[in-house]
Amino acid sequence: MTVITISGELGSLSFDIAQQVAKTLSYEFVDKRTADGIFRQYGLTKFDDLYSSAPNIFDLINADNLLLVSMSNEILQAVAQRGNVVILGRTGFAVLGEYADVLHVRIQAPFSDRVQRVMGREGLTDLQAAEERVREDDNVHRKYVQMFYNKHWDEASNFGLVLDTGSLSSEEAVKQIVEAAKALEQKAPGKDAVTTAQIEVDPVLADAVAKVIAYPLTALPG
Repeated sequence: MTVITISGELGSLSFDIAQQVAKTLSYEFVDKRTADGIFRQYGLTKFDDLYSSAPNIFDLINADNLLLVSMSNEILQAVAQRGNVVILGRTGFAVLGEYADVLHVRIQAPFSDRVQRVMGREGLTDLQAAEERVREDDNVHRKYVQMFYNKHWDEASNFGLVLDTGSLSSEEAVKQIVEAAKALEQKAPGKDAVTTAQIEVDPVLADAVAKVIAYPLTALPG
């Protein structure tokens, strides 16, 4: 069983690519909507407010925020333990970085391409506003990952595969991810390797994950 995390810049086509990868491999697909549903099932509702705004130094020492981040990590680990899943966003590469059976993918594109895609998708006509929207989204994710995981959100070394949709079509990106996932699945982990199958999951959380994935809400593009 293999797990794929996909970290994508706004306007990079990561949502469409992640969905198509899951469909091609017959994997489960987990995105923001799924994670939020699991939080509600598991009794927590504040995390999305934290994840959607750039944290400051006081967030780092706020016990409630640290608890929410910890719970988010547990949810991603519980999802990964099921295997055969594509996780879009939610800092999957940072949370699951130690596991040998996880393929971490970053999807990016030139800033101008991303702005044009966002404008087309959201019906924006103000170029400056669209550029600010893309910059702010980058800033939010960069600060969040650095503050809570001490990692760089856009550092290539955090990923096994980095794809640029400024030069690659979505179809080619899907093909490369699928091929890399199949290669990883066929590769035997080392003797001391840590895999997602070894993750211990709280039964209550496992039940919440199973219920939400069995009856998914409509996917929400990010």
